[in-house]
Amino acid sequence: MVSAGVARLLSNTLHALKAGRKHHQIVKDDKNLREPFHEAGRAIRIVEEALQTVRTEVDECDLAETPQNAMIPLEACNTKAQLFGRIFQDVAQAPEAERFEHYKAAVQQQGNGQTVEALALEIMEDVCDLAENDTIKTEMEHHIGILREEIIKLSEMGSSVSNQRSGNTFNTHGNSRQFNAFGGTQYNNSGSGHQFSGATFSGPVNFAKIL
Repeated sequence: MVSAGVARLLSNTLHALKAGRKHHQIVKDDKNLREPFHEAGRAIRIVEEALQTVRTEVDECDLAETPQNAMIPLEACNTKAQLFGRIFQDVAQAPEAERFEHYKAAVQQQGNGQTVEALALEIMEDVCDLAENDTIKTEMEHHIGILREEIIKLSEMGSSVSNQRSGNTFNTHGNSRQFNAFGGTQYNNSGSGHQFSGATFSGPVNFAKIL
């Protein structure tokens, strides 16, 4: 039989993830909560399915033969799953018009700045690490493939808290010129003549060609 510690962690983790998914169902159509938030809520189902397979396999085998290999990723996964569930609960229990503000507060106060998608990514990585255990590796291959695809998808999304980017990005292709003065005044001279940038003349000015 599987060790009591592994069984307890699996049970606690699954309970927290199910609670988080249940709370997400309450707010799943809220457009004020951004897509990475909702994708994190949807992604947890595949984590649950993977952990259910772990539970089945370890009941039939003896994962306790390598307890350290199992306990480390399971403990990490459980800690994040508990936090994941609490943040979703805070959002689901908030008044509809205030959900996004409650979410941002929960991320700072409970998650130490970690968004639900960041937690979901780490949870999925923990499950992938757990699947490296030789006792369950073969049975977990299908789940790991799905998790890896979801990790890529979720990691390529923006932030559920802020879409702002720092600085400005400018691109040029080929041999074309590029002049950037974001928010400022720009004086450009693309030829060989003299340039008087922003100059003011108080009298007549003549420009003669030098022979």
